[in-house]
Amino acid sequence: MAETVTEIRPPRVPDRVVISTDYTPAFTPRELDMIKEQTGRAYTAIINDDDSDERMIVTAWLKLRRDGYPVSFDEMRDVVIELKSAAPDPTDEGRSNS
Repeated sequence: MAETVTEIRPPRVPDRVVISTDYTPAFTPRELDMIKEQTGRAYTAIINDDDSDERMIVTAWLKLRRDGYPVSFDEMRDVVIELKSAAPDPTDEGRSNS
């Protein structure tokens, strides 16, 4: 009887990643090392640099990794990054800011 072979392929990198404005990235020390290797800068330096779009790429990369996509920085160049406003907090309805 022939043996059945199942080929396991990594998930295809999505065309788009949606990041909510209230998204807080989670990361491992290994991912921090990977960011520094790929960009030449520490994660904190990238995130705190208001003049660099690199922080959007890094945030989207981390989001995709949390979602189970083992995407490389090079593959990120073809992914559309969509920023979306967070939904308003329904518990804040009717409160005054004054």
